[in-house]
Amino acid sequence: MDLSFIKQIRVFGSSISVLYVEDEKNIQDQMLKMLQKLFDNVEVASDGVEALALYKASSHDLVITDLKMPNMDGVALCQNIIKINKEQAIILISAYKETDELLELINIGVSGFLLKPIDMDVMLDKIYAIVKNVYSNKMMKYHYQEMKKQLQEGSDTSVDEIHDRDALTALYNHKYFLKTISSDSSTKWAILINVNDFKLINDYYSYSHGNHLLYQIASVLKIEAQNFGYELFKLSNDEFILLRENAPLDCEEIKNEAQNIYKILEKKRYTLIGVSDITIGVTLAVAKSKERLLEYLHHTLRYAKNYGLKYAMFKDIPDSTQDMKNIMEIKNMLQNSIEESSVMPVYQPILMRDKNIKYEVLMRIKNKKDMNSLVLPGVFLDIAKKHSYYNEISKMVIFKALDEMQNNSEVFSLNFSYADMNNKHLIDEIEETITTRALTNRLVFEIVETEQLDNLNVVKAFIDRFKALGVKIAIDDFGSGYSNFAYIFTLEPDFIKIDGSLISEILSNEKMFVLVETIIGFAHKLGVSVVAEHVSSKELHDALVELKVDAMQGYYIGYPSETIQRAT
Repeated sequence: MDLSFIKQIRVFGSSISVLYVEDEKNIQDQMLKMLQKLFDNVEVASDGVEALALYKASSHDLVITDLKMPNMDGVALCQNIIKINKEQAIILISAYKETDELLELINIGVSGFLLKPIDMDVMLDKIYAIVKNVYSNKMMKYHYQEMKKQLQEGSDTSVDEIHDRDALTALYNHKYFLKTISSDSSTKWAILINVNDFKLINDYYSYSHGNHLLYQIASVLKIEAQNFGYELFKLSNDEFILLRENAPLDCEEIKNEAQNIYKILEKKRYTLIGVSDITIGVTLAVAKSKERLLEYLHHTLRYAKNYGLKYAMFKDIPDSTQDMKNIMEIKNMLQNSIEESSVMPVYQPILMRDKNIKYEVLMRIKNKKDMNSLVLPGVFLDIAKKHSYYNEISKMVIFKALDEMQNNSEVFSLNFSYADMNNKHLIDEIEETITTRALTNRLVFEIVETEQLDNLNVVKAFIDRFKALGVKIAIDDFGSGYSNFAYIFTLEPDFIKIDGSLISEILSNEKMFVLVETIIGFAHKLGVSVVAEHVSSKELHDALVELKVDAMQGYYIGYPSETIQRAT
């Protein structure tokens, strides 16, 4: 039996009433003992007639009933209960899979089913899922009724104006905030309050816990809004805004008020159902504007979060107008390049010790303004990853390169980021393509961004899957962070590619020379071949030959090209 489930159900159990219906005495006794451990309020009935009478006398949050009973069976009981309350949560228990009856009960809205003999772990899982939802609905109804009560008793607001209020906190909502700031052209100050990692509360406890926490935060902010002369709005699940109509000339006044509010929120301890002494972290953004207040607030909030600040003021952050313009232009270029299939592979030669040539496949985009030039990844790759273009452009390059492989007998090295390796549809399609076309023995898959790998299990599964097909594996940019030596043991690559920032310094920096020499010796002792990147001169080439590097890549060996060209 899963004790964690029992503890979690108990969190809700004190506020949920249960009606349990079972005609067999021994089963009833056993189940009752279990239910009383989970819930404070459990009533028992031995048949449908008795159960319906109890239900009518005192409504219950959860009904758990047997199907086959004397006087009134479970089907009739459920039908009668649903007539009284269409939203009633019901779990039906049956010794048989009575298909027709179960389908009928599904149609009228029964929440779940359990088969006899009852598996306690299955039952707890089912009860937990249902009571979380029941409790959440109860809390929402409670908060909604409280909101209506506050509006009707505490102000002149009519019920018709409730649509301008947040249903949980009774604060004015996002829609009304926009109406307020657009009602005139005066300059307004505002403080945006974001609850850090609020999603963790919802995920770890429940949405009802999260709602209850927001309700308490709103109560604290109402007091502070009144103290400092602000109007309070709830913008989204984890955001509140304090708005001040009469903007002070001295912004230090607003800054001091924001700091005080921050301290109050950080020091406050909150109590949730079954959990006490909860603390929260917040980030505050302060801005003033006539027309772009919300935009400035969110821009300031992003800046504060990016730099780990407790609060930030719009006037203090760097002007990023040009940066945003560049991002929009690059996003537009990415969208057009996907639609026009102008994302393309180029091929840079890798010179092996035996004088054979392999080719690394690199990504470029055709420059629409100058079709004779190509846009380098440094311009667009980060933006592509942040704005959901990466998967499409990466797939385009990979499959164009695989198509090119059919026209020659060369060995190609393809780059794979964590996003690629974690993309199941892409990986499945690649496997089918390379096996169908018999390309596996001419492929090297390079693992890039090793300093940013989120889950080594995903990477290891990817490597094992394709190694089994005959694909070779390389680790790219090896040594760039001085912390990926362990990857040789974990990932067991066929190649490592020493980062160009190390290679470029070996002629002028004795310590860097020793480091590269050590990496090569270390790799060779483990049976791993070494590729040197950024080989830009004959002097570097000759030094690396002396160090017994296995392969070299760089402008001295050959430039990336749209066509396959052997280095001279």
